[in-house]
Amino acid sequence: MTRHLLLLSRGLGALPDFVHSRVRKHPGAVRVAYVPTAARAFPDPSVADHDRLALRRIGYDVRDVDIAEVVGERLEAELRDADVLYVAGGDAFFLLHHLRRSGLAARLPGLLDDGLVYVGASAGAVVMGPDIAPLTPLNDPACAPGLGSTEGLHLLGVVPVPHADGAIFGSEAIERIRARYRRDFHLEMLADDQAIIVEDDAAAVVESAVVDLESVNG
Repeated sequence: MTRHLLLLSRGLGALPDFVHSRVRKHPGAVRVAYVPTAARAFPDPSVADHDRLALRRIGYDVRDVDIAEVVGERLEAELRDADVLYVAGGDAFFLLHHLRRSGLAARLPGLLDDGLVYVGASAGAVVMGPDIAPLTPLNDPACAPGLGSTEGLHLLGVVPVPHADGAIFGSEAIERIRARYRRDFHLEMLADDQAIIVEDDAAAVVESAVVDLESVNG
């Protein structure tokens, strides 16, 4: 079965059509397992609230699955009936640590093969690539002292660099990533209104507008 991944920088514009064409259900019947874990590394973890609210306004049935707390067999049970796994943004190092610790990193390829659709925003996109080291100028490795390795999940052959237009972290931080890591990694620089669609081994950059919550139906 084809694996379906949508990797967002910030804008969710590409998400409704992507989910509808893969899940083929009315929005009210689409079950989303929402992972807010990466934002727990921030002083204000409520940054994860924006995407959750946007998904609910589209009409999806959204349920939180925090992989800092839900692990192992309990995690598998939480994901069993989900149509979409949405991994929200935050600190990529913190997220990768908990993907491994919870067991989700090991389980995810099989879940995708069984038809689960993956949507990752920012940190949730970066961890799908071969390595998250290029995110060091934007995130804090000290948030995950037990991480051990920055190797990603290898479900994408390039390292997506979100917010590459500099609107959030500034252009200087983005240029530091290019200068330091472009020789060692294939970087895919994503502006906030772009995303990557991955279907098995094929990947394409698409437009994904930053949507004002007030304009979202639901």
